[in-house]
Amino acid sequence: MIWPLPIDVHSDERGKLFELIKTSEGQCFVCITKPGQTRGNHYHTRKLERFFVIQGEATIRIRSIYNGIVNKFFVSGENPEFVDIPVLHAHNITNAGNDDMILLVWANEIFDPEDSDTFKENV
Repeated sequence: MIWPLPIDVHSDERGKLFELIKTSEGQCFVCITKPGQTRGNHYHTRKLERFFVIQGEATIRIRSIYNGIVNKFFVSGENPEFVDIPVLHAHNITNAGNDDMILLVWANEIFDPEDSDTFKENV
């Protein structure tokens, strides 16, 4: 092994995203999101996700693709808690603070661009 191990960092106007762990049980990744920026606005047909804000403040919105009811949660790194995202629920997360928000995400399967279950859908 070579220490430290390099990782791929994906950057855009919203911030950065990088994968930390991939196993047969799924994967964990980190999103660093700039103030006012939103990630998501999609749903999954088989993938479960768990969101955990490590630093900053965020608003998470979740809506079943079968109805218009939007559940809205305010979460903060100051009061650690997680939010599970069920399948067939459009979801997004917006940085509601003035500083970068750091989000840890666990998913029950590894992202595969050849077999993606991610479909664009606004919350």
